[in-house]
Amino acid sequence: MLRCGQKSIIFLINNGGYTIEVEIHGVPYNVIKNWNYTGLVDAIHNGQGKCWTTKVFCEEELIEAIEMANGEKKDCFCFIEVNVHKDDTSKESLKWGSRVSAANSCPPNPQ
Repeated sequence: MLRCGQKSIIFLINNGGYTIEVEIHGVPYNVIKNWNYTGLVDAIHNGQGKCWTTKVFCEEELIEAIEMANGEKKDCFCFIEVNVHKDDTSKESLKWGSRVSAANSCPPNPQ
């Protein structure tokens, strides 16, 4: 995308892990190291072409980032990392994760 001069806006929703997987399995391997996603895009970009990255942590910052991407940075490939709380998910998703967890712990169904 960078090489081809794409002027896309990509949003990465970063909740710092695998919320549903933790709900299903609750095992330590689902607690992952949080990457510097904007740093990764900057490294791939390496100063060639037009690229803009930012991290946001609240609604106001997200609004500002979107305005920047559609305004001053409209001729750039824009990557916006939206950081949310690790448990920011719907009650329905958590209930589903609990049901899958219960199903995973059942003995196999003989055929």
